[in-house]
Amino acid sequence: MIGDRASIIHINVTNFAAAVAMAKDPSLADSAFVIAKEGSARQVVLSPSKRAMEEGIHAGMPVTTAIRILPSLKTICPDATATAKAEEVMFSVASRFSPTIQHDLGGHLYIDVAGTTRLFGPPVDCAVHLRNEIQEAMGVEPAVAVASNKLVAKIGTRTIRPSGITQIREGDESAFLAMQDIALLPGVGPSIGKLLSVAGFQDIGQFAELDDQQVVALLGKRGIALRNAARGWDTSPVDSRALGTRNIRRRIDFSEPAFDMDAIHAAMVAASEDAGVIMRKELLACSSISCTLFWADGVSNEATYRSCKPMVLDAHIIQGSWKALQLALKRRVRIRAIVITLQGLAPARREPDLFTPPGLSREERLQTAVDATRIRFGMTALTHAAAVFHA
Repeated sequence: MIGDRASIIHINVTNFAAAVAMAKDPSLADSAFVIAKEGSARQVVLSPSKRAMEEGIHAGMPVTTAIRILPSLKTICPDATATAKAEEVMFSVASRFSPTIQHDLGGHLYIDVAGTTRLFGPPVDCAVHLRNEIQEAMGVEPAVAVASNKLVAKIGTRTIRPSGITQIREGDESAFLAMQDIALLPGVGPSIGKLLSVAGFQDIGQFAELDDQQVVALLGKRGIALRNAARGWDTSPVDSRALGTRNIRRRIDFSEPAFDMDAIHAAMVAASEDAGVIMRKELLACSSISCTLFWADGVSNEATYRSCKPMVLDAHIIQGSWKALQLALKRRVRIRAIVITLQGLAPARREPDLFTPPGLSREERLQTAVDATRIRFGMTALTHAAAVFHA
């Protein structure tokens, strides 16, 4: 029997817009096509079909590149009405099983079914009913996973996508994660993925074994959050608020009211980085950032920076936070606290890195990977060719 805490269900409709298009037009079922906006100066793939993915086409790829890979590729405009209706259907089905639902759009739902056993049976039985009802109502078969927290449930659906059902029993999280490809770990995007690959990490379990010192040597102090995720640690609740109304807030209080801009800037960066890590763990992007300054005399002031493009990486978030701070900085009074708030949350179009190590060149990143490998396997694990030649 699954433990009482293994009651989180994640529903994942892979490449949601393409799946909705196929449900609307069954003749597309065996076609290689992508969803992409027309008229864009640089068209990118928003959602590829299963056949297109099999040809190596993925979301975020320029359409011109995708067509070079597959000249017969079809391009279909997004149907906002159809996808919105499909989202409503998914939410409506899930609402019959639990009132605690986190709707992250793009075909993603988290449902907490703790306490519903007497109504719908064990969580895995509930998950089967959910999958069947969604398939019947929408014409798509999602990937569904049951686990003790959102992170493990998300990885569970990734291991079986585009469809199927799996359960990770309470207490089995480490064993389950250990054998999974590290690319399935939320927060491992292109940059971090390359760095971990150079360092020889292939499975989540390998990375989870690193201690704090080894993680910091490889990725810096912010890498500890990613290592903790590799261990399946996640205490975030299923948030029933609509994604558009949610925000991520971080506050920094000064031990003494600050007037020095270097100290204020450092606090802003720290708050921005912390908020960015939390956002990327949820695979989200933000469109606006607000900065609230609390002055020593009790007055507060807030300003907001809005971006025309989604902000995901630390560099973008820090830049947006600094612009918001400068707009809010209208008084020459000491500051006792800063609050950075990421707003306008939406699913990131592609897998974002949990963080991007700042200020590192390609050579410096390679060096950190080499150092981490030596820490883990010994100094002789990697050495210069010249040293081998003269050995």
